[in-house]
Amino acid sequence: MMRADVKRLSEAEAIGPTDRQLDAVDKVRAMSRRSQALLAAAGQSESALHWYVIRTDAHAEMAVDNLLVEANVEHWLPFMKVADRRRGGRKRTSREAVEMLAWPGYMFVRVVPKAEAWAGLRTVRGIIGVLGADEKPFPVKHEKVLQLKVFLEGNVIAIGEIAKGLKVGEMVRVNQGPFASFPGTVSELCDDGRARVEVMIFGRAVPVTLGLDQIDKG
Repeated sequence: MMRADVKRLSEAEAIGPTDRQLDAVDKVRAMSRRSQALLAAAGQSESALHWYVIRTDAHAEMAVDNLLVEANVEHWLPFMKVADRRRGGRKRTSREAVEMLAWPGYMFVRVVPKAEAWAGLRTVRGIIGVLGADEKPFPVKHEKVLQLKVFLEGNVIAIGEIAKGLKVGEMVRVNQGPFASFPGTVSELCDDGRARVEVMIFGRAVPVTLGLDQIDKG
């Protein structure tokens, strides 16, 4: 009896997958290769890349973030620091800061605006779609994303990239604060992510110190 059972087990182990099972496996592999190819198309050329805002399922931001890392798609999930609070809404006496999502359900991706890129992003589980109108996604300027990174996170890489694009004597325009919309001239670039700007107010140059996220070129 024991020998018969062993024989049956041996025969069972020798049985391979059916043609239908092989077809199913090949189909899954083909879909995986297609998804990878489409996602790879999201980063074809540095000069052709543009930032876009994507929507995700509720509480799926971190999962999408990990999947985009694996797919080698440039992206940014914004966090911001806020004061921690006790239950009941009272702040802790230590005023410890905690990180939380800046815009739950939204994140930025940098891709080539082509149908292949959108199709590739749709294969990522957790992504709902791209913000836009009439099936046309809205691009976000690279400079604006850098400024947001500085404003929310104090990102040193973003600070360096913004500073690299500015020169002493260059004309800028203030984009926030009491001097918003006023033009000015960069007089000094500081090492702490700020710049000294001579802002033209009612025909007079007034020196002010502003964050690099508070000024736009031109």
